[in-house]
Amino acid sequence: MKQYNMILDVASSIATAIIAILLPLEMVIKINPNHVLYIYSVTSLILALDFIRNLQSYKQQKAEDEPSHVFQKHHTPAYLAVDLLGTLPFGLFSFSPYLGMVQLVKMIRIAQYQSYWNRQTVRYSDYQRLGFFLFWIAIVTHWLACGWLGLHRFDAISDGLTLYIRSLYWSVVTLTTVGYGDIVPTNNLETLYSMMVMIVGVGVYGYVIGNVTHILASRDPAKVAFQNNMEQLKAFVRYRDLPHELQNKIRDYYAYLWQKRMGHSESEFLEGLPKSLRADVERHLKRKILDKIPLFKDADDNFLDAIAFRLKPVLATPGDYIIREGEEGNEMYIVIKGKLQGYQNAHPEKTFVLREGTFFGEIALIHKEPRTANIMALSYCDLYVLERETFEFVLEQYPAIAERIRKTAEERIKRNR
Repeated sequence: MKQYNMILDVASSIATAIIAILLPLEMVIKINPNHVLYIYSVTSLILALDFIRNLQSYKQQKAEDEPSHVFQKHHTPAYLAVDLLGTLPFGLFSFSPYLGMVQLVKMIRIAQYQSYWNRQTVRYSDYQRLGFFLFWIAIVTHWLACGWLGLHRFDAISDGLTLYIRSLYWSVVTLTTVGYGDIVPTNNLETLYSMMVMIVGVGVYGYVIGNVTHILASRDPAKVAFQNNMEQLKAFVRYRDLPHELQNKIRDYYAYLWQKRMGHSESEFLEGLPKSLRADVERHLKRKILDKIPLFKDADDNFLDAIAFRLKPVLATPGDYIIREGEEGNEMYIVIKGKLQGYQNAHPEKTFVLREGTFFGEIALIHKEPRTANIMALSYCDLYVLERETFEFVLEQYPAIAERIRKTAEERIKRNR
């Protein structure tokens, strides 16, 4: 049903656009009546189907106490009247384009459809809004060209297509404020018309520039955050004496966030959501990662959903010590991405490497004793932290997972002895 509605929305928009192009053109250029009759018949049928669909939707919405969707299209009696006037082919009945202009009220409904589509789309809403704006500019440019063709007299040109192209050329040149001056007004009415088009053109030009600038600035929030962070770093080191090595480390950290598309404020975005929605988003993001970790292989969905919301992300930079031997341990870590190195103080030459999908820090939690090794990040590492409370929840509620953790811990204790 949703796909059918979308197809009918698009079809009715195209049909209305065709009428919006044909009616003004009929007033200034002679068009084959057979072609006009065929176009009117097809577009009228499409608009009739659209009116019937909207009438049914209006009855359904009226029967509902609450709307089923926040961003649903609202079918009020006023909009239904617009649909009805736009559906009736007055120009077909009277063969008069002037009477047929009544159908252009349907453009109001098309504007509503476009607004609805723009609210439904999130990722490409800016581009979609700009596309709709270009659609309206094309329609207005065509109308202005037809108006100029009706006012201006082109000497030595009789071909209808050539006349329209010349008028369209004048309309585009005037709207874009180029003004070559090769086609100029010859009387007061044409002069006033030209002034009006120029004023419209200035507004259009400003709107397009503003929207394009906004799209370019907002298409990559991570890059914008990186540039802002670099400006802050530049200002900070100008007044604070930081070593070059530390400056480079901070710069590399921000660059890594940019590459990972983590530089924008995801946490602020999530904090602005209701608790239930925030849980759904975090669960979705973390489930995709947890499904790839061997420790959780074959775990049921209930477990993954339960633990996903309890995991906290941590980012470690090269050279950072995640845990140190002898410290008290209250959490274990799961390696999502990156490479870490471990060793014991008594045997620094004996090192081991931890990679994606492995975990560490569980020994201190199971045996309730200090850390038994040092773990240092060799690269930028994305980790998940499993705190003691969550760890004990796993041990109690999911014995199969707990057994895997205990088994790995025992193997590591034997290896370190």
